[in-house]
Amino acid sequence: MRRIGRYAILGLLGRGGMGAVYKASMPRTGRVAALKLLRPSDELAAVADGERLKRDFFREAALMAGIRHPGVAQVLDVDEDEQGRPFFVMEYYCNNLGAELGESYRVEEPTRRLGVERSLSLARQLAAALARLHHAGVLHRDVKPYNLMLAETPPDWSPGWSPGRPGDWPAGSGCGGDELKLIDFGLSRLRGEVEAGRPRGAVVGSPYYAAPEQEADPAKADERADVFSAGVTLFRCLTGRLPQEGTPASALREGLDARFDDFFARCCNGDAALRFPDARALLAELDGLHAHWARLRAAACALPPEPAPPASPCAASPRGVPMRQPLAGARERFGLDELWRPAPRDPERFVDLGDGTVRDAATGLVWERGGSAYAVTRAGAQAHADGLNAEAFAGRKGWRLPTVEELCTLLLPEPDLRQLCLAGPFDAARRRLWSADAKSFVASWYADAEHGFIWWQDDTCEFHVRCVVSPAG
Repeated sequence: MRRIGRYAILGLLGRGGMGAVYKASMPRTGRVAALKLLRPSDELAAVADGERLKRDFFREAALMAGIRHPGVAQVLDVDEDEQGRPFFVMEYYCNNLGAELGESYRVEEPTRRLGVERSLSLARQLAAALARLHHAGVLHRDVKPYNLMLAETPPDWSPGWSPGRPGDWPAGSGCGGDELKLIDFGLSRLRGEVEAGRPRGAVVGSPYYAAPEQEADPAKADERADVFSAGVTLFRCLTGRLPQEGTPASALREGLDARFDDFFARCCNGDAALRFPDARALLAELDGLHAHWARLRAAACALPPEPAPPASPCAASPRGVPMRQPLAGARERFGLDELWRPAPRDPERFVDLGDGTVRDAATGLVWERGGSAYAVTRAGAQAHADGLNAEAFAGRKGWRLPTVEELCTLLLPEPDLRQLCLAGPFDAARRRLWSADAKSFVASWYADAEHGFIWWQDDTCEFHVRCVVSPAG
């Protein structure tokens, strides 16, 4: 197995102009970590000062390590390999906001939308992390969804209750959501720092997310540039669009109103003088916006229920046999749209059987109402199914991991404002669910039950599992 320094390399996570990021195993403990190695592209190496690149790389590690905050990924080690190339090791997270939105390299194209509550929660965490950076005099300058990692938090168990049988979960048990972790400080600088060696006219930041003044003159951009990027990120989460398109948020999503439009008009303003002055002011505005949303939601829930819109019928017998499906052709094979979502399904067809299980009246499948007590690896998901069969959970045998097609029958249309008030048939705390289908020998497909899409991840990542029994089971 290839090694970098003391670390065994498990795979490549990504590569850019400055270097590569690897999935690595820490010595002795085997803890999975992310290792960033300075390995400039041939084009950059041909024109850049190698010693300066090395200094900048160590500087990035020092900036990250110097900020101790829940919203900033922690640096665990800094060293050089046997060839003298610097690297640093940081916490590893399977998920990031860019992948959850389904954002591609064509950033201008629409993405998936997140729930309003969750979008505001992530934005508040981002503002808090930026406030800590700004307090230390650090400007990030590259805030965007792919630089925001997501660490799944365990469910918020009720007082006096402990996780035992899957059917024992308290009704409506909540989930703390994801903890946001800001990464990639490669373009960061200290307030007042003079940048030397960067070519004149070089772009700092990412298109659409970088503030206009940062693109025009990176050295003169201040905290308000990070505020702009955070605002664009929140707009993207709520609407699946970019504010630069000019359509107000309230016209792109039901339930948002003029208060949201006023917020974005200021936060994403092209004139830095008209924005919120810093991340602390942004956080205060987001707190007010969250309280406003809570009032909007309460008012909507007080209205009489409306008829549910028609939905596509479910397949009578979705595939129940596991398969290996590589990425190429997967969207077509699973019957998904361009954002990896299945056709809308009827949300009224599930029947709670009262024993910790739910029956799908359309397919006859019987599901766990909850799922695994904690997020587990893909191997742990299979162990959970084996445990259900060993105890004959709910008096049934034949519990197994569901296929992608079976998981698709659980994915409901994006809820409108009124539907947010209704309790669903399944425990909402279990959001990301392993499937029985493999993508490769080391990765499998999963479903995001909260946002209604299918994607894949490394088998060592930790998601929940909701097992199923066939009608004859």
